[in-house]
Order: sequence, then C-alpha cells, then structure tokens
Amino acid sequence: MKILIAPNSMKGSLNAFDFADTVEEVFLHCSANFEIRKIPVADGGDFTGEVLQRNLKAKEIQVTVRGPLGGSVKSKYAIYKNTAIIEMADASGMKLIDAKLLNPLLASSYGTGQLINDAINKGCTTIFLAIGGSATVDGGMGMMEALGYKFYNSRAEELTGNGGNLSNIQTVSKNDFPKNISFKIICDVDNPLLGKNGAAAVFGPQKGATSEMVNQLEFGLKNWAKIIESKTEKQLINIAGGGAAGGIAIPLVAFFNAEMVAGADFVLDQLNFVEHVKWADIVITGEGKIDSQTLNNKAPFAVAKMARKYNKPVFAIGGKVEMDASVEFDGIFSLANGPMNLEYAMKNSKQLLYNFALEFAKTIHILSRKNI
Repeated sequence: MKILIAPNSMKGSLNAFDFADTVEEVFLHCSANFEIRKIPVADGGDFTGEVLQRNLKAKEIQVTVRGPLGGSVKSKYAIYKNTAIIEMADASGMKLIDAKLLNPLLASSYGTGQLINDAINKGCTTIFLAIGGSATVDGGMGMMEALGYKFYNSRAEELTGNGGNLSNIQTVSKNDFPKNISFKIICDVDNPLLGKNGAAAVFGPQKGATSEMVNQLEFGLKNWAKIIESKTEKQLINIAGGGAAGGIAIPLVAFFNAEMVAGADFVLDQLNFVEHVKWADIVITGEGKIDSQTLNNKAPFAVAKMARKYNKPVFAIGGKVEMDASVEFDGIFSLANGPMNLEYAMKNSKQLLYNFALEFAKTIHILSRKNI
C-alpha cells in the first residue's frame, strides 16, 4: 500500500519534516510492505520557506540582518535558479523576540527588506515571500526603508520604519529599483488592511499591542495606505490579504505590482503535489490544530481537496481537533488520548504522534491485508 504523508507544521512543537519522519518510522516499523512518500506542506505560515527550500533543493544563503526590535540576528533565505525563497519570520518574526518584549509600535520589517536586497544583488528576479509569523504591524515601512525608500514627517525630518511612525508619514521618496523584479506574496489569510478584521485589530494583540496601540496602529496604517494610494493611484485598502503580516504586502503591491497568492494552493503547485496524490493509495495530513479555520484553505484542507479530486482517502492528525472540520476528511484524529494540558501536549508531541500513528498504521495494515 502506498502512503503519502503530507503534514503541515505543528506550530510551537513539531515542524512538518519531523511530523512526516515520525509517521514514516511508525508505518515502516509496522510493515515493510508499506511504500512511503513524504511531502511536507505549508500555506504561507511558519516554516513555508523551509518546506519550499527543501522540496525544491534550493541553496541556503545565510545573512546577518537587523532584527524586529533592532540588533543583529542570523537569518537565511534560499535561492532556486533565479528565484529567492524568503520567509519573513526568519528576519522579522515573533520567534526572534522574547514574548515579554513584543511591541508592534517599535517592531520593524527592516530585516526582511535586507533579505530581499541581498537576493536581488545576487541576481534573483523573482521573490517568493512567505509572510506568516511576523512580529510587525508596520505596513512594510521598515522593509521599504531597507530597500532604499525614505519617509518624512511634516517637518521634513526622516523617519525610521516601524509601526509607531506610520501615523507620522507625510511624504515618501521612492528608490529606483530594477524593473524586472517580481514578487509572489505567499499568504494564508484574507484579512483586509483596516477595520475590525484588519491588521491592527486582529493581529496587533497577538504581537503585544494594547487596545491603545491597536487604535494608533489602525490610524497609522490608514495614513500610510492613503499616502501610497495617492502616489501610485492604486486602490490598496480593500485588498484581500492586505492585513496579513502587519500590512507588509501593501507597498509591494503598490510599487512592485506584487501578486498575492493563496498560500496552500501555491505551495502544493510548487511541489507538484498532484503527481504525489495520483501515486498514493492513502493520504495522511495534519497540523497542530484542526478546526473551522483549517477549512479556510489551510494546508491540510488544500491537501484534502486534492485527495478527494482523485478519490484518495485522506486522514488528518492534529494536536487538537474540533469535529466541525471532519466533513472535509475521511477521518480526523487528535493526538491527546486523555486529559492533559497544552504545555504537556506540545512538549511531548513527537511521542504522542508516534503512539497514535502506531495504532493507525496497524489498522491500515490489517485492512490492506484483507483488501477492505
């Protein structure tokens, strides 16, 4: 029996590759008759860059950049032919900051701009930018500063790019950039820039914003968007996904004609996932939490859609599951087999996955022997 293992990462515990390796180990331990193919997936969230890099066998480039709160951080991206694969979280992510220090008024996407600059200087003409896991709500102002753009307040004083300065921008000085650079912004949400579902209101608190900060960020993002719209004559405020990663897509769409792409579908296409589904008898996917949000085209849902298209049974494994997501899968399973707190479950996710997968593999093995 041919088993395709295609999980997303379990945020905060197992990455997608460790997830796939663990399930493979169990199935092969159960029976040497299983054929295994591992294709870890992503949807624009954490670890998307790594998934694309490993699957495409892209070359890793290590760069020291400015972290989200200043100071140097060791970062990386990858190059595949003339394409740079950049994960925003590796330069401007929450994972780089102690949770107690999160502050979106001070946080900057400058380091992400440095990665883009480095890639362009190395001859890349296409940028794949995965924007999940950011610590910023600066509308991409810091990134644009790193790309050579300058911002001035009403007194013609130059501003540093961060969330707190968005409301102070009065004018923008553009940088001359190569005309042949194209951007694909890999995004897993469709939130607009402003409003109750926007960057400040929804994602600001996750990044340390108080209610007062949320109001300030909302005002600043509105000011920033209006200035860019005036300069480029493009409508930006209502772009689907414009609120992701603190609005980083807005200036890229405005100044570079960047394309927003649905994260999961884009990643599966890059991985030629359809051919792997055609090969498989059973598809296994999963992520940390499988619930109604999963059905908003997160990676496991995209995997399930393709499996169903080719009439392949698809099963999902989650650290936590809610049954309202079960309609899209032939079975969804939780790793927790008894009362346990979240900290314990995340710390022991690999062992919990192993224990569950062993019983699952034994069941599949028995069914396959009986040709059920």
